[in-house]
Amino acid sequence: MRKKFTLFILCLLCGISISMAQELNIKGAVKDHQGLPLPGVSVKVKGTSKGAITNADGTYSLSAAANATLTFSFIGYKTVEEAVGNRTQLNINLSEDNNQLNEVIVVGYGTQTKKDLTTAVTTITSKDLKNQPITSPLQAVQGKAAGVQVSSQSGKPGSDITISIRGNTSITASNSPLYVIDGITSRTAGFLNPNDIESLTILKDASAAAIYGSSGANGVVLITTKKGTSGKVKVDFNAFTGFSNFWRKQKVLNNEQYITLQKELGYTTFGGDSNTDWQKETFGTGTQNQYQVAISGGGKGGQYYLSSGYQQDKGVVAPAKLDRYTLNFNGSQKATSWLKFSANAALTSRNSIDVSDNNGVANGGVILSALNTPSTIGVYNPDGTYTTLPNAGGWDNPIALAFGAKNKTRNFRFIGAFSGELNFTKDLSFKSTISTNLNKNFYDYSLDAFKTTYGRQERGIYRNNHTRDNVWLNENILNYKKDFGKNAFGATAGYTIQESDYKYNDYQETRFFDLTGTIPQKPSVSPTIPKRAQWAKQSYLARITYAYDSKYLFSTNFRADGSSRFSKNNQFGYFPSASAGWRISGENFLKDSKTINDLKIRGSWGKVGNDEGIGDYSYMKLYEINAQNTYTLKNPENKDLAWETTTQTNIGLDLTMFNNRVTFTADAYLKKTDDLLINVQLPLSSGFVEQAFNIGSMENKGLEFTLSTKNFDRKKFTWSTDLNISFNKNKVTSLGETTPSLDFAPIARRTSAVRVVKGMPLGSFYGYQFTGVNPETGMATYADLNGDHKIDANDRTFIGSAQPDFTYGITNNLTYGNFGLNIFFQGVQGNQLFNASGIDLEGMIDAKNQSDKVLNRWTPSNTNTNIPKAVKDDVNNSLTSSRFVENASYLRLKTATLSYNFGAASLGKLKMSKLTLFATGYNILTFTKYKGLDPEVNQYSSNGPQMGVDYGTYPQSRSFLFGVNVGF
Repeated sequence: MRKKFTLFILCLLCGISISMAQELNIKGAVKDHQGLPLPGVSVKVKGTSKGAITNADGTYSLSAAANATLTFSFIGYKTVEEAVGNRTQLNINLSEDNNQLNEVIVVGYGTQTKKDLTTAVTTITSKDLKNQPITSPLQAVQGKAAGVQVSSQSGKPGSDITISIRGNTSITASNSPLYVIDGITSRTAGFLNPNDIESLTILKDASAAAIYGSSGANGVVLITTKKGTSGKVKVDFNAFTGFSNFWRKQKVLNNEQYITLQKELGYTTFGGDSNTDWQKETFGTGTQNQYQVAISGGGKGGQYYLSSGYQQDKGVVAPAKLDRYTLNFNGSQKATSWLKFSANAALTSRNSIDVSDNNGVANGGVILSALNTPSTIGVYNPDGTYTTLPNAGGWDNPIALAFGAKNKTRNFRFIGAFSGELNFTKDLSFKSTISTNLNKNFYDYSLDAFKTTYGRQERGIYRNNHTRDNVWLNENILNYKKDFGKNAFGATAGYTIQESDYKYNDYQETRFFDLTGTIPQKPSVSPTIPKRAQWAKQSYLARITYAYDSKYLFSTNFRADGSSRFSKNNQFGYFPSASAGWRISGENFLKDSKTINDLKIRGSWGKVGNDEGIGDYSYMKLYEINAQNTYTLKNPENKDLAWETTTQTNIGLDLTMFNNRVTFTADAYLKKTDDLLINVQLPLSSGFVEQAFNIGSMENKGLEFTLSTKNFDRKKFTWSTDLNISFNKNKVTSLGETTPSLDFAPIARRTSAVRVVKGMPLGSFYGYQFTGVNPETGMATYADLNGDHKIDANDRTFIGSAQPDFTYGITNNLTYGNFGLNIFFQGVQGNQLFNASGIDLEGMIDAKNQSDKVLNRWTPSNTNTNIPKAVKDDVNNSLTSSRFVENASYLRLKTATLSYNFGAASLGKLKMSKLTLFATGYNILTFTKYKGLDPEVNQYSSNGPQMGVDYGTYPQSRSFLFGVNVGF
């Protein structure tokens, strides 16, 4: 009996064992803490190579033993392990994980985990780009990355965005960073559709950027576009529509006040009896519309992502408009277990209509014309021509300046790359990539020969130009990674070659109508010379990384760049760097800390170079063919021209605390640039305007702080805050022995507004110190600084600076149930603007309308004032002086987005994986003491020496939009 019972127990145990070992078909869904599906989650059978990826609706299916354990992992979420327990249905909810130390960060020619970084790197993700009325993804970086200053040169649709990373390193050479878009290098990234971008990684210190050598002198922005994932086909649709207007207008003189002023100037005619509100006529309501559809998926060793988008932005000032069409593809396919092919391409077609800004009414500037044109005239004369300003020699009104000329640009941009990657072993791989960056630009301009004053004078004007710029690049990179025990070793070596071919053709004709502007005539064609320029680079690069126990980290880079922009003796520049880090939290004395989750200190040093912004043949003796087919010397030879080099030292700290609820990063840096490439302004006696030399040096030093907190993390309510603040001090430390100063930002009939000298920062305003108004004469008074009892050019001094004391950004993300709210403030503190528009609006020298500030001007009955009297054709009351330097600090509610995400129950009924409705405000509120239209824009580039000048610049608009994001 005992033997039978023993045999029964053995059979029972064997049966249980067999049943536990049986393979079960397990299905389920993975969702986030809000109940929304999570596609792309990795589901693995622990201890095996089996696994699956969740589909677009968050579902998965796989086979596993009844006693197996499944591991669910996804970047940004806490990993969950769940025992199967003989179940066939397994649904999982993943919670967000603030501790993203294992997140993979894209760096130059490779990737690194965040915890092993030893350099200053900031990443902006796709969530910072969505639901905004932006035409450039770079606009979304503003205020989101410490040490990165982003500004718009103009608020016009499609206007350029400038980025400065840790201050300016050059004077007349380029200060713009290098953009690397899925491995394709570019000097701009504004043409990309923001919805196609997965992340932007900003390499800020020289050690991070040195792997790009000469191209990384001003920092590097690595842009990764979206990719497909294995599983079902995923379809996404995004759309929004909205409107915009200017958040501020200027108060100007009404009819009666204008006529009174004109009488003081000696005029006897005043235009008429109209009562036109020119700002109302010129500044209307803009509209924005955007649509994008994307399809993605993958399987059998491959993935794909394909999207198409359209965006239209009609400006607040008609007829300014941008129409943009985009097409983006990203795909890869494994041919074998050791060979993989990848391809990516982005195509952008832009059609834009421009309105002239950054000019006064005399030179066709629409913005200032809307302020300077008196209300006494209407839009049209009885004969159908546009009206002109009275007593002003034919200056057209703003509607004439905006609509009288047809100012159109068509742009076609294509970037594409194809690569093959060989995996010799699991540790050793080789990748070769060929890429192209093609930019075609077509500009057409015509001026009405009848309605406009200048058009009648020239009897019609037509001009166009065509530009074609093609850059190709071949990169060959060998990567080796090996982990053994507590040691992690990596090595990279590469060789790259790059060439550019630039062509420019222009055409102009005038006088193709008779004097009435109606009967066609044989046009007068201006002779022009086609232009072509080429450059080439050849580079060698290497990097070694080493980490021991993830506590002791080391990295070193080296790159040698050869540029055709220099003579053979100076062609190659050599750019080394090194960085190290110590994860203190990995030591025994902090390992079990309940307060500190991660603590790392790091330091880096590196050298990078610059050969941009001086022309492709600056070292050569150049002759120019003129329209008469004769040769003239354009540029003297300078074989000593060499690389501009920037050396940077960085010390940083990374800290995570309180169960990953608080993350803090701090950096201190010192950047020194030597052998500045400067287009030196030559004396008139030389016969040349300027020539490139290596002259002088500059430094930037600063501090950066970033703080992220998880304030509340409940099932129904979450609140997180991200804050960053940056301090940077810029200073020119030398201009050489023969160049005492350089002047920039010329002001019409007056001296330049910006001067560069040793010991002062770029963007330093230079002029007279305005001391008030002489109560007896009504004339402006200026400080006699040299004490010679007269006011002349020798009494000019520095009167302000466009450099800010610090920049900052604050983002709050809140969710309650299915509702989400994102609020983002961005600000700049301590900078000034030279309000050159104020010279036109307060000069009181001619027939232009003026600001209402001049109502307090000096008159015999009003002598106690700081506004000088009106004097016809006399600029002495409005010289380049401190009178027009204003505090331009501002705090701006940049964006606020309210969204609603439909829950799983609703999505199931609608057969969708995602449905989000949102409303966004952009540039909603601005707090500033600046009296102009916008404290942020610049007449010139905001990252050059002439930064900080506002002269009739198209301001940024305030926008409100409503949209939807749908996923299937």
